[in-house]
Amino acid sequence: MKKKLFWSSFLVLFGFINPILSSSFLEIKNQLEDAESRSNKIKNKKIKYENYQNLVFLEKKEVKNMENNFKLPLEINKFLNVISENLAFVSNPKDKNFSVDIDSNTQSRIGSKFIAEGDVVIKTSNGIMRASKLTYDKELEKMIIEGDIDFKTETQFLKAKTIEYDFINKRGFILRAFGSIDFKSINNVFDSENISNFSDNFDKDFEIRNVTFDNSSKIQLKKNNQRINAKLNPSSRTRFMAERIDINNDEWSASELKLTNDPFNKPQLVINNKDFKFFRENNDTKIKTKWSSLTFEDKLTIPIGPRNINLDKENYFKWGIAYDKQKYDGVSVYRSFDPLFFGKNERTQFDFLGKFNLQRFLSGKTKSFSSENEDILGEKIELDANILDFFGIDAGLNSSIGDWNFILEAETNSTDFDKLDKILEGKSFFTKNIYSKNDNKYFANGDIAFFGTFREKTNNGSLGEILVNNSYGVLFDLEIIKNKKNIDITRNVSLGYGTYESPSRTNSKNLISKQRTNLSLKQKNEYALWQPESERFLTDDYIYSPSVINRGLFWLIEGNADFLRYEDGNKQDVILIKTGPKVVLGSYKKDYLDYTEIQLYPRFKFNRGNSPFSFDQVVDSSVVEFNIKQQLYKALAVNFSGDFNLENNNLEDNFINSTIEISLNRRAYNIGLFYDFDNEEGGINFDIYSFNFSGLGSNF
Repeated sequence: MKKKLFWSSFLVLFGFINPILSSSFLEIKNQLEDAESRSNKIKNKKIKYENYQNLVFLEKKEVKNMENNFKLPLEINKFLNVISENLAFVSNPKDKNFSVDIDSNTQSRIGSKFIAEGDVVIKTSNGIMRASKLTYDKELEKMIIEGDIDFKTETQFLKAKTIEYDFINKRGFILRAFGSIDFKSINNVFDSENISNFSDNFDKDFEIRNVTFDNSSKIQLKKNNQRINAKLNPSSRTRFMAERIDINNDEWSASELKLTNDPFNKPQLVINNKDFKFFRENNDTKIKTKWSSLTFEDKLTIPIGPRNINLDKENYFKWGIAYDKQKYDGVSVYRSFDPLFFGKNERTQFDFLGKFNLQRFLSGKTKSFSSENEDILGEKIELDANILDFFGIDAGLNSSIGDWNFILEAETNSTDFDKLDKILEGKSFFTKNIYSKNDNKYFANGDIAFFGTFREKTNNGSLGEILVNNSYGVLFDLEIIKNKKNIDITRNVSLGYGTYESPSRTNSKNLISKQRTNLSLKQKNEYALWQPESERFLTDDYIYSPSVINRGLFWLIEGNADFLRYEDGNKQDVILIKTGPKVVLGSYKKDYLDYTEIQLYPRFKFNRGNSPFSFDQVVDSSVVEFNIKQQLYKALAVNFSGDFNLENNNLEDNFINSTIEISLNRRAYNIGLFYDFDNEEGGINFDIYSFNFSGLGSNF
């Protein structure tokens, strides 16, 4: 009982007294880059710790609606309200910025009704609509639009047969709806300053055009990613189709609604939704479904269950599967729960995920722990698993405090708290952006962070994974990205100070604690030596790739200088030089061998001095980094990556960090199976791609 109380107290104090940790920068620098990428899209970095949403709290702009305006943030809502306002006050519009131009073959007033018939074209500052007939009853405040309805704005397109709306009761419906919506701009559609001139050439504007790759949602069990990564967010632009959409105040709903991220027909991926609802709640835009499924290529349908998606936050699959032989003895099943929000403006978020260690349960054995009398560095042996070993927990706490962001994460691979010191891993950091500049071809970002970790592992080349039992300190990081003609330049300056407890370099069974200071200077230049002209936008013949292939011959030159000082007088001065070619051939359009990517980067380290630790001791001074990806047949491709150690005479041991992946590549999604030879870990990568495009196309 005392042991449980001690470790529980330690975890709480660890998170709040030392709010930010790092093991020799460990993965903290990557975490900071991840946090930045959520608020600085130019960086476009992969996110590693994705269980814990919203690393950066973003204040949302409140929209003040006009009188009679219903709240759902869709541009068509604003469009209809503008018509209503102007027809109700036709002699003196309430807002000159929201004037309406209605052109039709005939226009008449019968009692309280205004009727426009025949080739009706309605223009406002935010959109244009074409229909056969428009009827507005001023007394009842009811609008009916009929015929072959076409509607477009800068970000949304809609086709329908009938639109009917009652402004008093705030209820209505849309029949035979087919459209596209840009989820990224959905919160800004009521910006009255956004006034555009729209043409009435609907046929041309409704064509799919200007298609570019945006990002992807993921289900990933990635190498060296201890946490389960299962993000599923809506595409920034999505096409939808429904026989009927009902509008009730600030909620849109449909008994059945189909979505696709694919801009082209026939779509490679369709999301089918039962009892679909789209609404605003606590200033967030949300989607709920009673049941959803994914249909691949109109052939295979996989259920994904009920969905509860917040468009203003990251979203995740509730159920999933992971594989980690060392930590979970193999396969585990997880279930995430909806986050809880606390405090003013709900700026504090708590996340919880439960795991069931399936393979451990089936075998009744575990090899993830040392014996009871051994410490954390003791050799792991086979033990009988008790019922508490069948379960694990992940938890996270995110909070914004002024301009600072606090994150605390904890993970256990068992719920047997009698061995809490062997099952618990944790990290926390407290970070603030102190400098940021973003021009067209220049980006700079500086952050300061207090960091901390407990029982985190870091990979040190041929030495494998090494435990950093705990660490805490402070880190400053500045990154500068420049884009010039035929050259991309990235510069990093990092300065860190912290205390680390980790195995000694001379005795791996002995934990030592030392203070360490690290100054790191890095620059990476990538030159385009040969780059043939390529298409600017994606076309429908790209069936195996979500983006236009950037073909060419590129040359990378990277230089790093690290200066490490330890409290016992030890030091390391490290110079790293890496240079080599990257060749990309093919367009990934044909069925056979139409895509090849080869990266070969010889890397050399020159070191003076030694570290008292093993986790940051310079090893593998002469290495060739390689990454080879080859299309085999149609969507099937293979990717092999790793490092080849030039210092080892034993060919079998020369390969380090080797990973192979076999993937099925499509324009709308990607499915890959991978295996990490060093860590004996395997898993699945599943990406759902997102696109930016204009137009709507035809029904899918």
